[in-house]
Amino acid sequence: MQLSELVYYPVKSMRGIALESTEAGIMGLSHDREWLLTDEAGQFITARAYPQLLLWQARCVDEGLQLIAPDGDSRTVAVGDLARSSEVTVWKDTFAADSGCEASNRWLSEKLATPVVIHYLGKRSRRVLAYSQTPLSFADGAPYLLTSSASLTALNQTLAQPVEMRRFRPNLVIDGEAAYAEEGWKRIRIGEVEFELFKPCVRCVMTTVDLQTAEKSPLQEPLKTLAKTRKAIFGMNMIALNSGVLRLGDAVNVLE
Repeated sequence: MQLSELVYYPVKSMRGIALESTEAGIMGLSHDREWLLTDEAGQFITARAYPQLLLWQARCVDEGLQLIAPDGDSRTVAVGDLARSSEVTVWKDTFAADSGCEASNRWLSEKLATPVVIHYLGKRSRRVLAYSQTPLSFADGAPYLLTSSASLTALNQTLAQPVEMRRFRPNLVIDGEAAYAEEGWKRIRIGEVEFELFKPCVRCVMTTVDLQTAEKSPLQEPLKTLAKTRKAIFGMNMIALNSGVLRLGDAVNVLE
């Protein structure tokens, strides 16, 4: 088995960026989910309610973050402009993040047609993953999400219309193993890094969004089929047990 895809997501719910290699640490891949949009009360916003976010692109640049709207307009948010600390809530976690760029907030709010605030995780996360008591980014509930190309092939064989792996927003994709084998693993090594698989990923309505149009499937697929056949599970949540560099083609070894 080997690592076939490596993806990070600079902004929660926006498009990911594929890599050939990157640093992997306790909190996740380098720059993964360092940025977040919330409403004015600090409640996190995702593509579950705003599927158009999946059409947005974001790139990490020297000064901070470049945002590219679906209409092609772009804006750079400088980390130095985020001089204020404010509370944000991601699921049940409420913690401090950096904010304060009002010009960027206005631009985003106009583009999304709803009031939003952009936040940066900061140099140090103030959020803790309860499972491992380690720092956690703006990710839903784990630093890493692993999926398998064999599992996607098996799923697509049950669907009238196949879906692409990007629907499931993994960080790491592996190939060369039987479908859904990853659900039985507890510990693996990929290249230099050892991971613990601590819970399956139960999927949500985001998997039903067409990534070209941002429209949800009228048939609620592939979530409807996953719910019937796999208890809506696709992929595994992981923590890293050490830091290192991951590269496409790295060997995947099951340790437990």
